[in-house]
Amino acid sequence: MKKEHIEQVEQLEKLCFPCPWSKEQFETALTDSYTELYGILYQDKIVSYLLCSVIIDYAEILNIATLPEYRKKGFAEELLKYWLNFDHIKNIKIILEVRAKNIPAQNLYKKLGFHQIHIRKNYYQDDDAFVMERSV
Repeated sequence: MKKEHIEQVEQLEKLCFPCPWSKEQFETALTDSYTELYGILYQDKIVSYLLCSVIIDYAEILNIATLPEYRKKGFAEELLKYWLNFDHIKNIKIILEVRAKNIPAQNLYKKLGFHQIHIRKNYYQDDDAFVMERSV
């Protein structure tokens, strides 16, 4: 991901999340040594992105989003598999929160080895969050 893509990522974030990260937060993520930001550029636009925090032996998937018209085409899965294949990710615990109502995302995470470990009631304004983990 490059700084020139941040505006597109910000727009994608606004489309997908009720409390979106700002352009400035994404720009900071590009330079922060504990944050990783990846995207898929398809037909000259960012169609999916992944934002993660990685600290030594622990990682958290902070956000993953795909443009609505590109969903169910495998972009998010491709992006996650790409990231999960990095050597520094292979042997660490990874967690994430996902909306209880977001069944497609839960199914993708399960397919990639995540399992539910907790429920955070009313985590989102309109939904619970399932905490999922992928252990080594």
